[in-house]
Amino acid sequence: MPVTINEVYSMLDELIESDRLHLEESVRGSIKIRSVAGEPEQGKPCGDGPAAALQAALDIAGGMGFVTHNLDNYVGFVEYGEGEEYIAVLGHLDTVPEGNRWTFPPFSGRVHDGRIYGRGALDDKGPILSALYSLKAIRDSGVTLTRRIRVIFGTDEETGDLDIAHYLLKEKPPVCGFTPDSDFPVVFAEKGILHVDFVRKFSFNCKNSGNDILVSFNGGQAVNMVPDRAAAEIRTRHPLEIIRKCEEFSHVSGFPIAAEQNGDLVIIRSEGVSSHASRPHLGKNAVMQVVAFLSTVHFDPVEVGSMIRFLQERIAMDTTGVLFGLGLADGQSGHLTLNAGVIRYAGRDFILSVDFRYPVTETMEKVMEKVNDTLNDQGIITIVKKHQPPFYFPPESDLIRTLSGIYRDVTGNPGQPIAIGGGTYARRLPNIVAFGPYFPRKANNIHAADESIGCDELVMIAKIYARAMYTLAK
Repeated sequence: MPVTINEVYSMLDELIESDRLHLEESVRGSIKIRSVAGEPEQGKPCGDGPAAALQAALDIAGGMGFVTHNLDNYVGFVEYGEGEEYIAVLGHLDTVPEGNRWTFPPFSGRVHDGRIYGRGALDDKGPILSALYSLKAIRDSGVTLTRRIRVIFGTDEETGDLDIAHYLLKEKPPVCGFTPDSDFPVVFAEKGILHVDFVRKFSFNCKNSGNDILVSFNGGQAVNMVPDRAAAEIRTRHPLEIIRKCEEFSHVSGFPIAAEQNGDLVIIRSEGVSSHASRPHLGKNAVMQVVAFLSTVHFDPVEVGSMIRFLQERIAMDTTGVLFGLGLADGQSGHLTLNAGVIRYAGRDFILSVDFRYPVTETMEKVMEKVNDTLNDQGIITIVKKHQPPFYFPPESDLIRTLSGIYRDVTGNPGQPIAIGGGTYARRLPNIVAFGPYFPRKANNIHAADESIGCDELVMIAKIYARAMYTLAK
């Protein structure tokens, strides 16, 4: 008697439950590898950390009995099944930098109150390893498939997507699939992503001035993170006056800004709250908090002060871009977001790196036209560092309906396909959409301190993915 699909689902659920502890240990072990993008090395194009994380994931898969494939340390994969066509689940093992203010060490994989803590727990090590255990459950169930299922491990999603470009040089694309790197129920649209450097060049030597001067200003670790720390150095004849002014400003503004004297310098420091650049309103931008204070100081030469005041007038703590003349929005994906992610200044070039996420019905050309209109006559040049066009997948398509239906059946929760500001691998391969792992109405802290994933969530995610993988491949 043929096995019904509900019987297959129940069998997959039981197999995943039986592997619960192994799944948790695999995720904890992966978190312990600091897989932030590093300098390219021989045979390690994305640096040592991502290569180590890739090998560790492939070792886990090899221990399950899968044949593993490593494509030059850019990307790796395992697969199960027969057939000319394959469906894919692709996630990434690289992470953004750890940032600050963690309760537990960011690369410890600590378990506390049923949650695994560490950079990459939710973005994206936990979810892609859940998919690997889903594949194991499908294999162990012995079900028959008409398509192969491939789990793909990337190593360069957070910085450049060189991994998927390399993959497509070596392998044909899947017929369909998903990336476990966003929200449930399922994502049908992703905003355009535009990273731009604002550069103001100064020709003076600030060390020769006897007046108040901005010696340095640094903050942020990655443009796609809200910066949680920033610091500036001011050389001044009146350090106590600057310190008093800073204390008053902090009290009035509520910004956590502090000042201390170090010789003839006053060091201004601020702490914020990190967040993903697609949701900058959830963070507190330490760079712009320092800008707010510096805009009250009169610097010599005046060009430095004018740059600071411009940033305060046109960006400040606004994450919608409205102050910058970028009040763009549409019904499909919402309004544009702006994140001032990284600032670097040491007396010469002043560089602010900005992350724009623009609506799916807009274009990079329109955004840059508005940016340049605002920058007109400011002496600031723009350098586009990265661009990913918007992604749109018809919400009425079979793939969207299938995945959202599986989510609904497992969780019992209704839900409509959504649009997001984040960027995923869905842009890089045809017929791929983002599908989980973030559950609606649950806080997620990707790109932030105390990133974590619940142990029960890991199992629930694996059950959802196992059903999705089987349904797409059967």
